[in-house]
Amino acid sequence: MSLTPVVLPDADAVGASVAGVVLRRLDEAGDRPFLLGCPSGRSALPVYQSLARAARTGADLSSVVVVLMDDYLTGADDHPVRVDVDRSFSCVGFAQREILAPIERACASAGTTAPTEIWAPDPADPAAYDDRIAAAGGIDLFLLASGASDGHIAFNQPGTPRAAGTHVVRLGEATRRDNMGTFPEFTELSMVPTRGVTVGIDTIASLSREVAMLVCGEHKRDAFRRLVAADGYEPDWPATIVAECRDATIYADRAAASSWPSASLPS
Repeated sequence: MSLTPVVLPDADAVGASVAGVVLRRLDEAGDRPFLLGCPSGRSALPVYQSLARAARTGADLSSVVVVLMDDYLTGADDHPVRVDVDRSFSCVGFAQREILAPIERACASAGTTAPTEIWAPDPADPAAYDDRIAAAGGIDLFLLASGASDGHIAFNQPGTPRAAGTHVVRLGEATRRDNMGTFPEFTELSMVPTRGVTVGIDTIASLSREVAMLVCGEHKRDAFRRLVAADGYEPDWPATIVAECRDATIYADRAAASSWPSASLPS
């Protein structure tokens, strides 16, 4: 069944709206750990920034656990390891710098307790990540994003089987080119790692209670069209798994949705 998107004026409005959903779900969860599935990169930054602003005014984010989607790998093929957190393109480093650090500063200003926990998949035992998420009761809210040119979600490449769990993957050129725009350290394609570890398609669909797909910017127009038209998983555009997720919503800005004739755009 295809999804009707929520179309908002710009990326900041999308970020504020989705952050509001996070805060409401946090209130509903009470004191238990709240698993927030988090992509690194540009798409979810407005959400993270809105959460930091909410923390500055006293919102309690202490129970948030940042559950990362993926990370780049280095090392030998038979012994891959996550890239060092000090590298600009480390997803764990991104979570430390761009998600938790602003919230920590905001909580210090407000006199509240900041969240500290980051989960990331281990390339030496990818399946253990799915087991850990399942044992915790699943991801409460997974923030998702679609690759602009190939529809990758996390590092799942076109052609990824629907049943895929967390796994090590070799990254295609389209995904690597998309990610050059995210990390300033990448000034040429040869600098982008060719391997990653990623949650799988089934990890997202089966282990999430709710998902929010974020689609913002003119460069995401094709992604938006594919996602709103999908009524099930399409392997050539992996982000279409959103159509099979429980309690799924697509949040888009006007730039991404501008060519969709059914969009009810705000004035």
